[in-house]
Amino acid sequence: MSEALITKKAIAQGLKELTKSKSFSKITVSDITNSCGLNRQTFYYHFQDKYELLNWIYYNEGFLPVIEGITLENWHEKLSILFTHMKEEQTFFSNTIKADETCFKDYLFNITVTLFEEAIEAVDVERVLKPEDQKFFASYFAYGICGTVISWVEKGMKEQPEQLAKRLKYLATSCEKLAYERFLL
Repeated sequence: MSEALITKKAIAQGLKELTKSKSFSKITVSDITNSCGLNRQTFYYHFQDKYELLNWIYYNEGFLPVIEGITLENWHEKLSILFTHMKEEQTFFSNTIKADETCFKDYLFNITVTLFEEAIEAVDVERVLKPEDQKFFASYFAYGICGTVISWVEKGMKEQPEQLAKRLKYLATSCEKLAYERFLL
């Protein structure tokens, strides 16, 4: 592991520790550097601000493991991995998503809209739907998943990660079945 990556991970861990006792919006770069024993210059060498750090954590620890090898057949399993990670770091995710849900929501939206576009494209082999309708449907489901996940976080992640992923898969496959019956038969 490179020295830069070790430093980034230490800074990230410092932020995660701070979110256990302090609101993300009240955490400063000085707080982060003090918690991990680094100076501000080191922080700014790696990150522009705490929001870029948050973005780095979301992407590298949350979404990168999900998007690697994701397919239409395993997307619910990959989301279960993400949800399990989120539950393991519940305080961090609850605190940071409340403060800046846009960054998290953007990642989740981009992953899910791409998957749904691929799924709709695969089902709509006869091109019954116009391309703009395909994009609209994919966006609709992606926003639904994002809203469901944000709500799950805000309500304390009471539902088990695997169960949430299974329910999302059930919803998607049920809609796929209905669409297939409606448009292709």
